[in-house]
Amino acid sequence: MKWGNSSNLPMNLRKIEDVDIAKYIKDNWESLRHEWEPYDKRDTLCLGTCLIKYNQAMKEVVLKNISNNPTAPSLSLKGWYYLYHYDKEMIEEEWYESTIMVPKHTEKENVEKVYSHTHPFIRYFIRQSIKGGRVSANRKSFETNKMDEICNILKEYTETASDNIIDLFKEYSASTKDKAEVHSRLKKIKCTKLMAFDANDLYASAMLDLDSEYLRAESGRPFRQEENKEFVKLFNEQKFRPRTAILKVMFFQPIPAKDKISFTSRIGKKEIGTKIRFKNGFCHDVLTSVDIQEIVKAGGRIIKILDGIVYEENFKTPPYRDYILILRDLRNKYKREGNIVGSNCMKLLGNLLYGKSIQKDITTSRQLWSEVTLKANFDSHVINYEKVNDSLYIVEINKEEKEFDCTLP
Repeated sequence: MKWGNSSNLPMNLRKIEDVDIAKYIKDNWESLRHEWEPYDKRDTLCLGTCLIKYNQAMKEVVLKNISNNPTAPSLSLKGWYYLYHYDKEMIEEEWYESTIMVPKHTEKENVEKVYSHTHPFIRYFIRQSIKGGRVSANRKSFETNKMDEICNILKEYTETASDNIIDLFKEYSASTKDKAEVHSRLKKIKCTKLMAFDANDLYASAMLDLDSEYLRAESGRPFRQEENKEFVKLFNEQKFRPRTAILKVMFFQPIPAKDKISFTSRIGKKEIGTKIRFKNGFCHDVLTSVDIQEIVKAGGRIIKILDGIVYEENFKTPPYRDYILILRDLRNKYKREGNIVGSNCMKLLGNLLYGKSIQKDITTSRQLWSEVTLKANFDSHVINYEKVNDSLYIVEINKEEKEFDCTLP
């Protein structure tokens, strides 16, 4: 129902109130058809219409839709890949007794190719460095009373007693009163120390930041133990950048590095608590060079580098930048036009591109086997199986593993 409402569908295409599906069973479904059939028809129409609008928005930016990629993350990654590596133009082609315009892709020249590691051990090592929840890493440096000034201006405009910036902004956005004076007052506030905090958009924003470092996978090499002293000194002096590396390090954190966070409890009560950024004591972990420097910023010290990968080159500009800018511009365009579906799709593509780029390797597959095949091939590769009918099973198996030479060159 929410999807239909947010898609601005006509009322005759939106879902009606939910019904209790569990009450319709084999013995009464026919007699109760008058209850479930209208819901079922409207549900199908709503879903189909939403998918059409979704496909239209996706087609405009990546020239592909759900028929090419069933999942939005795959669609975003493939869309970025083609837009980064190829120029597109529309050409006319014959189609039955008429002509149609179809996209033609020509490979770009002088573009920095993007490669990824294929060696399973290296991929496993890098996987260990991927951490979540970094959005509040530097919150303490943004402590300021500027938010109070903004809240006071919005409270005066909306005549709302709440001190919650989200509630005030919702009232402000919904108001039809003239906002010129408010805009003028807000612009006069010096917000150099004010943090714009949006956990959902942070990934896309970081991916287009010119100060972000993107390592070139093909320039990677093993860390050498004779570099330990030099690298430890650079990290502890905050001078390792703009180099990039993924390293297993030993570090010491004297006290737990914590951030204050506000959250809503299960009973709906707003509370304030703390979130640990880094555990204290002597620790070791696989981290990126950016995270290692964060440890030092939080008061820790790097003791020793145990192992890892060092990259000799970075990309000159973030490879995702142009794609993210396209998504941002289209999202703003859709917002101005009142196209909520298009706006949400552009935000979705930006956020999912980050998630898809760090997706775990898929090492299993699902196959449909007969009972005879299952009995003949049942071994340690079979993880799970589920009976479909009297003769067929859905079987989940581990993919065949290849032997690799893991000795250092």
